[in-house]
Amino acid sequence: MGIAVFCIALAQVTARFTGGIVINELLAPVQSGVMQVWYKAGEVLDGIGSSRQLSAENKILREQLEQLSQENTRLREYLYENQRLLNLLDFKERYADHFNLMGARVISRAPNTLSDIVVIDRGSQDGVKKHMVAVSSAGLVGQVIAVGPNTSQVLLILDREGAVAALVQDTRTPGIVEGTSDDIGMLRMVSLPYDARPVEGQVVITSGMGGIFPPGLPIGKITKVEDSGVSKHAIIDPFVDFDRLEELYLITEVLEPIDIFDDKENLESTEEAD
Repeated sequence: MGIAVFCIALAQVTARFTGGIVINELLAPVQSGVMQVWYKAGEVLDGIGSSRQLSAENKILREQLEQLSQENTRLREYLYENQRLLNLLDFKERYADHFNLMGARVISRAPNTLSDIVVIDRGSQDGVKKHMVAVSSAGLVGQVIAVGPNTSQVLLILDREGAVAALVQDTRTPGIVEGTSDDIGMLRMVSLPYDARPVEGQVVITSGMGGIFPPGLPIGKITKVEDSGVSKHAIIDPFVDFDRLEELYLITEVLEPIDIFDDKENLESTEEAD
């Protein structure tokens, strides 16, 4: 602003001395310099105005980009949730003749890090009872161990206390599936018969023994067999991705037990959904 005032004042002064050729010749360089400064000042002022306008436009664009990014995130969440719910619906339809199912959402994990427990948004007011079996579209999840009015705790089969009577589907080899602290997120099948020959890729399902877990629920696939000569056990990769478990079903009633000798169609559908 000071430069602009100076240029205007200097232009007015030099404009008064235009009466003679000598004066004009003497003042010509000064007047030319004044005009150059004036033009430069104008360019600077125009640049400042343009810069402010660009800054304002950039701010608007950044806000719009942030809004679009948030909207894109929400849409992706809707897409993922929709896919999970479709998988659950498919599971419910496939096992409609065998179970009555109640949907539930995982709302948190229990703070006790020594246990694999999740908290769901269903409780006694919804009809939840202790020892109800929890499943997902991929397979067996665990069982209810504590019930409140509006929430319940589900002990995952990953926990050593959540052991399940099971068998290898192809060979009918029985055993017990339990959690392991050696391979986080994996299971192991123990108490195998001495002549058992489990191999990699075989599917393990619930046997129905023990009275809690109904027969025929998919658990996982054998990935490795460890035989020390004294003991033998198989490492199992569970079908359920417990780190990403967000929705599940509770089996509220067993209508007709699954025929574990002839249920490959449901198991193949489960593996495809997984």
